[in-house]
Amino acid sequence: METVEFTIDYPASKKGKSEFCRRYGLNAYYAGKHWAERKRDADTLHALTISAMNRCRVRKELFTSPVAVSFWWDDGLDVDNHAAIGKAILDACKGRIIADDDRRYVREIHHYLWRGGAIRVRLEAIKEDQT
Repeated sequence: METVEFTIDYPASKKGKSEFCRRYGLNAYYAGKHWAERKRDADTLHALTISAMNRCRVRKELFTSPVAVSFWWDDGLDVDNHAAIGKAILDACKGRIIADDDRRYVREIHHYLWRGGAIRVRLEAIKEDQT
C-alpha cells in the first residue's frame, strides 16, 4: 500500500462547524478541559474517522513501511490549533491502516489549510532510505 486518503466531513451548519472548532481545537485543551471530556472528544473523533474511512472504502490493511501523514483543514482555526484533532484521527487509524502511531510507523506529520470543505487526511508510505 503506497497511499491512503480520505475526508472527514465537518458539521453541515456554520454554527455546528464553529462549535466543532471550539470543542476540539487545541485552545480548549489549554483551557484545562477535564480528562473525562477529553475522553469523550477522542471517542467522538475516532468514530467520525472510522465512519469516514468506511465511507471512502479504506481497506483494513496495514502499511508495511513508515508513513508521512498530511492533514488539510478548512475550519477557520489557525493551522497550529489542530494538534489534538490530528492526534485523535491518527489514533483511530491504529490497527486498521497503521500498526501504531509511534516513531517506527509514523515519521512525519504535516498540517495545511485549504478550501475543500472537509478534513482531508493522507497517509503515504516512506521508503526506508528516506527515513
